Amino acid sequence: MRIFFKVILFPISLVLTVFVAISSFLIERCAILLNIIAGLGFLAGLVNFAQYFWGFPFGTAGTPYHLKSGIFLMIFAFILSPYGLPTLAMWIVEKLGNLSDAIKSI
Repeated sequence: MRIFFKVILFPISLVLTVFVAISSFLIERCAILLNIIAGLGFLAGLVNFAQYFWGFPFGTAGTPYHLKSGIFLMIFAFILSPYGLPTLAMWIVEKLGNLSDAIKSI
């Protein structure tokens, strides 16, 4: 009976193994691009905060738009940083890898 389950679950295990390998590779490569975008978003948020509090670099201080956009850009930069989307994606891929290992151990 155990051999029957191994034969049935082999294609699923194969697909999961290939999917995990490809996904891990792509996530690691895309994380580099996301880090660059997060850095640019962080710098843009700092510029908006500087505009809101000191009027630098454009001269008019105190518009609520700059504060809201600065907060939004900081949150956006955090989500794209290595602690946001790449970590969540790697966690999901690792869980799929654990599922593949569990299927292989049957």
